[in-house]
Amino acid sequence: AMETGWINNNGTWYFTNASGAMQTGWVNNNGTWYFTDGSGAMQTGWVNNNGTWYFTNASGAMQTGVVEVDGK
Repeated sequence: AMETGWINNNGTWYFTNASGAMQTGWVNNNGTWYFTDGSGAMQTGWVNNNGTWYFTNASGAMQTGVVEVDGK
């Protein structure tokens, strides 16, 4: 059976849609946004997308509002 959704390949997460195609850029999974780079690898921490910075937590989920980073 073809895998869809999040796939872990050697510690790197990739997201495939229902047809099995790997997604790049922003991925909305159950209302939570994740960012994948051009190779499809999920990013964590600070992400610069077209000059705008976003923060994704350790699980890759985009954070909104006030975010504490390293206790600051």
